[in-house]
Amino acid sequence: MNFKKSAILVVVAAALMATGFGAKTLADDYWSGHADVEAINNDIDTLANRVQAKNGQISQLNSDLNSAKSSVSGYQAQMKSLQDQLTQANAEKQSEIQEKINEINQKIDEGNAKVSDKQKEVDAANQKISDLQQQLADAQQKLSDAQNKNNADLSQALSDVQATHAKADQAVQNNQ
Repeated sequence: MNFKKSAILVVVAAALMATGFGAKTLADDYWSGHADVEAINNDIDTLANRVQAKNGQISQLNSDLNSAKSSVSGYQAQMKSLQDQLTQANAEKQSEIQEKINEINQKIDEGNAKVSDKQKEVDAANQKISDLQQQLADAQQKLSDAQNKNNADLSQALSDVQATHAKADQAVQNNQ
């Protein structure tokens, strides 16, 4: 499209130049405003040069724009790739963290199981101590009961011996 515009401008400029050259020749021969026509022709040449320069700038700017669009596309692709890498790295780290959490939880469970086993051992030992203390208390009670019974038997025997002694003394006195 720019080429068509440029071609049309060149044709128009050429036509204007040809017209201007013809008009110049005619003006030189027949007209007194020749200096004005030359000034107009110079202005037309200046405008044509400016249009060509602007068209060149437009072409360069379009090229720069296309290059910038290409760079933007490249940067967007690079950014997407980096985002994908970040997402993958995050997923891997989350997986590693979850594995560590699972390991820690397993160790905690193992520790709790060991604590539970030791607590059962302590509870069994405490129960054994309690049973032994109960047996000791029962044995002490039996000993106390036996001592009380022995003391009662000894007291009864002593009382019987004293009564027999007194009876024997009485019998001796009565028989004297």
